[in-house]
Amino acid sequence: MDTNTRIRVIIHCRGAGADLFRTLISLACQTVGSQCLHVVLASTAPQDHLSGEAKLLHDSLGFKSLDVQDARGAHHTKALNTAVLGGQEDIIALVPEGARLSPRFVSSCLPALEQKQAQAAFPTHTAGSPDKTPFARLLPFSSEQLTRFNPVGPVTLVRRKAWEEMGGLRPDVQLAMWDFWLRLALAGGVITRVPELLAFCPPLHKLPPWQDGQAKALLVIASHGAFEASVCRWALALLRGEAWASPFATGLIPNPREVQSMFAGLPAAPPPGPWNWNGTDIRTA
Repeated sequence: MDTNTRIRVIIHCRGAGADLFRTLISLACQTVGSQCLHVVLASTAPQDHLSGEAKLLHDSLGFKSLDVQDARGAHHTKALNTAVLGGQEDIIALVPEGARLSPRFVSSCLPALEQKQAQAAFPTHTAGSPDKTPFARLLPFSSEQLTRFNPVGPVTLVRRKAWEEMGGLRPDVQLAMWDFWLRLALAGGVITRVPELLAFCPPLHKLPPWQDGQAKALLVIASHGAFEASVCRWALALLRGEAWASPFATGLIPNPREVQSMFAGLPAAPPPGPWNWNGTDIRTA
């Protein structure tokens, strides 16, 4: 790692609770040192960070800087876009509140960006829940998977240049991160996965089936040239409320064969395991 590299860490959070502090402490324990990290908290409860206890913890972690931005009333995508602005760091780290990172997260992912000449890098993750849900074995990562599901985990490093060239997150797309990775891949950007378990993350919010279907359909319509004509037909039919077009499995976009079966009224075959990060019971190994 270049010792001059500076990273802008973006965390969208609520207040100054235990989940956030666990994430900050894991960032402070990075083997590269905390002085290369400029942390921005896009907080929906910024007043909570004004307490003496919160300030004491912030000061003790040794970050190059730690700023709290007022994200009250702002949509998640707008909060992240705003938090990215104003910095000069070449690398942006997106970290969800409650994630616990291995001390080797930065030192492993940053070289992957350089070695692969990539625009984004992410490690293998778990959903971080203490329950007994089995681990799911991940398929080798490829950008083509983005037309089926979102294989990119919630903790990532992104080059600022790539973020700015893509215009950040689109506020009118509900699956904004999935949309961002898809647009980046379509533009020729390289996304790489580090095959090490380096982040333990809370499960993401799971959309109700109908809302999930509409969000996926809007993603398909917004991604010109990414999907086959039959998949676009399914998306338009679902948004029109046509009876044959079902939302399909949560977090998965149907492929052309599945769309044909759906249109013919055939029973849907069980989809493959949940390889995405939109469910509440997903683990990776």
